[in-house]
Amino acid sequence: MTTPNDIKQLILQLGAEDSDDQEKAVDALVKIGKPAVEQLINAVYDGDAQICANAIDALGQINDTRAVGPLVVALQDSSSQVILAAMTALRRISSPQAVQPLIGFLSHDDIYLHFHATHALGQIKHETTIQALLDVLDSDDPNVRHGSAVALGRIGDSRAIPPIVKLLEDEETKVRFSAAYALGDLGVIHQDKSIIPPLKALLNDPDMNVRTTAKEAIDKLMA
Repeated sequence: MTTPNDIKQLILQLGAEDSDDQEKAVDALVKIGKPAVEQLINAVYDGDAQICANAIDALGQINDTRAVGPLVVALQDSSSQVILAAMTALRRISSPQAVQPLIGFLSHDDIYLHFHATHALGQIKHETTIQALLDVLDSDDPNVRHGSAVALGRIGDSRAIPPIVKLLEDEETKVRFSAAYALGDLGVIHQDKSIIPPLKALLNDPDMNVRTTAKEAIDKLMA
């Protein structure tokens, strides 16, 4: 039988010098599951970034909603390692409570933080997520328009189609690219061939990647 002291010792191993030892401790804590959650949450507030990130990893795999609040707080950590771990864990737990904090990262200049936030939002398939992303599709920040379009494409809700079609005429290349990519997914899911004509307009886009993505989207819709 696992005791609280056993859990404490495993949490200390989360900061071991050897990465294999860290991984073994994470796996053991995940196997223990819910009885380890309380101590793992306490470890999230540990000053050691490695222990914190590994504790967050374990919490995400255990998938207990008690961890959501501490994980949202961890998004404000000074360590990008901790922030990325928190994003991954929140994606796994898929709580709508994480949506607004994650949307804040869509405007971040760090490409990794932006990517992981976008990926996480695309996995939290909840009404709160959809509406929040629709609300920022017309943001003044091109990074936000780009990230929200990608996330909405992954979620697959048909309400995103009309506003994303408008983004095909965006002045920013990456926004047109992400809009075309998202519409390829959305069009296939909903068998909506009405988006083919606006996609065809991008076949003459000055950017090769945009042209290629638009053609691939059209091909998927016509298959």
